[in-house]
Amino acid sequence: MHIGPEFLLAAIRLKIKEEGLCYSALSEKTGIPLSTIKRHLHNPSLGLDKILIYTNHLNTDLKELSEIAIQIQRDNEQFLSGEQNALFVEHPYLLDFIYLVTSCNLAPEEVAEKYQLSDTSLRFYLSIAEVLGYIENLGDKVFYRSGRRFIMEEGTALDTLFKRRFEQVSMADPTLSQVCHARVRLTPEQRLKLEQEVDQKIGEMHAANCANNIGELTNVLFRNIPGQQIFFSDGLPEINGELLKQVSARFRNS
Repeated sequence: MHIGPEFLLAAIRLKIKEEGLCYSALSEKTGIPLSTIKRHLHNPSLGLDKILIYTNHLNTDLKELSEIAIQIQRDNEQFLSGEQNALFVEHPYLLDFIYLVTSCNLAPEEVAEKYQLSDTSLRFYLSIAEVLGYIENLGDKVFYRSGRRFIMEEGTALDTLFKRRFEQVSMADPTLSQVCHARVRLTPEQRLKLEQEVDQKIGEMHAANCANNIGELTNVLFRNIPGQQIFFSDGLPEINGELLKQVSARFRNS
């Protein structure tokens, strides 16, 4: 599974706590200034060389950190509610907008410029995102819940839409499949085992590459193609206050 770099850093912080250390004690052990440690352990681009310094002083290794990070990530995952699934299937561009500003960390103004949205539409998009709980408007500042994962329950309409869009993007790429085996005899148990092993290996590679800031974003469907974001719609249309009213009526009390 995909491991967010913030969860790998959270794994390091958890190991520090489990070792009964404070940042000051870790600073003494490593010789790294306290201010630098605080900056390191909240920097998603922290290099592998720095990660290894901390693992050496925490009686752990990259494999264990990856396993801890996966568990932390799973503990923090929340499935999209059935009501949100229905909304995003009906208006998939809303999910695309929210993903761009929260997971891709794009400024709303950048998104508006790219999709040629009016200031009025942008305000409505942001208001809907706030109603749904993805951003918080503090008046002079808007807080974005960056890094939030959008987990869709298997078999839902939104999950089906994502898989359809993923397949369209993947199969449209001219890259030839690197793994092709025809008429291979496999039991259901063996197919599941193969999927789990490949998924785990990809997760380990991703965690290591995130820590070292190397590698290219890649979509994997048993074939490697240039990584592309999977959008649920073909663009961000102009929206009006009527949609905001509908969303508010459905979610204000949820």
